[in-house]
Amino acid sequence: MACRLARLFVSFALVGTLAGCATYSDSFDNIQRDLSARQHDAALQEIEKQAGSKTDHVLYLLNKGMVLRMKGDFVDSNQSLESAKEEMDSLYAASISENALSFLINDATVSYAGDDYEQVLVHLYMALNYLELGNQTDARVEALQVDIKLREIGENIPDSKFTEDAFSRYLTGLIYEESGEWSDAMIAYRKAYEAYKKYQVNFGMAIPDMLKHDLIRLAQRQGLKNEAAQYMKEFGIEILQEKKPEQESELVYILNNGLAPIKREHVVSMWAPPPVVVVSKSGKKSSNVTPMPVLVNIALPYYESRPNIVLNARISVFGKQTDSQLMEDVDAIARASLDARMPAITARSIARAVAKGAIQKSVDNAGSGNNDVGAQLISSLVVRVAAAATERADTRSWLTLPSNIQMARLPLSPGSYDIKVELLGADGQTVATRVYPGVEITKAHKTYLSQHWIPDYQITRRKR
Repeated sequence: MACRLARLFVSFALVGTLAGCATYSDSFDNIQRDLSARQHDAALQEIEKQAGSKTDHVLYLLNKGMVLRMKGDFVDSNQSLESAKEEMDSLYAASISENALSFLINDATVSYAGDDYEQVLVHLYMALNYLELGNQTDARVEALQVDIKLREIGENIPDSKFTEDAFSRYLTGLIYEESGEWSDAMIAYRKAYEAYKKYQVNFGMAIPDMLKHDLIRLAQRQGLKNEAAQYMKEFGIEILQEKKPEQESELVYILNNGLAPIKREHVVSMWAPPPVVVVSKSGKKSSNVTPMPVLVNIALPYYESRPNIVLNARISVFGKQTDSQLMEDVDAIARASLDARMPAITARSIARAVAKGAIQKSVDNAGSGNNDVGAQLISSLVVRVAAAATERADTRSWLTLPSNIQMARLPLSPGSYDIKVELLGADGQTVATRVYPGVEITKAHKTYLSQHWIPDYQITRRKR
């Protein structure tokens, strides 16, 4: 048994050596450079190199879907995201064989099924794709599936801080409101409000002002005077009820700002004391070789934020102007999700270290009767190196997600407009400007326009 496990460790260690001991996040460097240069086709070519990976296939589909979205190919983007969604659902319960392998080797040997927040955001981005395609019906279906997925997370991951997705709730309210489903829209806005209150506690994020106005406006429209008065008092906002058209033409601009944090690996190596040498009554050692100390590796993931100088966006249309508001802090959500899972990740890593230490001792004992001292030393050393080399942190995550999502809404009369977007940095300085010509605003509908902003990142890795 010890020999079989030793061969297993050595095989995985050789694979890691041939791959340069790279983690998953290291493989994203070329894609990140291409995205920073707005070379989406080149990024897709790099992503296609990962198509054959069984364990990382979900990530291949997620990243492909997001980059296609960045290109403006919303149809193919949704095809890829739909495939990812189906595969994530099928992998929700990992196989016994993969779990056993992760215990012996490392967590990255299990097929990636997506973090809790990633399983929700795939629905959100599919809904946004449908909205940009003008397909409100399918966008509504995706928004409803968010509710189902959030209930699953609440039931199956009790320690998760991501039991609500505030932005998905808010987007659902917008969809209902455009359809004239006022009561359902009000319910969605209330759920968004409750979710953003949780965001304040868990992620330090403020409630968007636009949601505050929507709650008051829709409560007034529904004749909920007491609820409207309560919101006005709570938010410190005085809004007189205005008679507006039932459905208003509106531009909805969404900024996907930066890139989500990237997981890196922190490794701690140590030598445990060697086993006690057993001496027989005759005074002879149990082996001709002095026992070697046990090599123990603990590898844990941590998130590294990717810097971004853009704070928000200013949208200017035909003399009107508005600024974007933060709707979803993906960076903070990802960090909180990892923090919640770190006790279990750490426990598994320690358990593997103990198991690998036991295997090292077993190999030593198996070779104790070998008169070839050199062979015994080599086998013991190889197993120790292999056991250490196979202990790697799982650095996988959906790396093409933005660092944060922002939104701006601007009522407009029907017509064709040139939309000017200024990306703003510190002190309101303009970082970049883009004009979207001939955007059609349709009567009694919301027109969705999204932008992905990815700065020129310097590829650096901090050693910890």
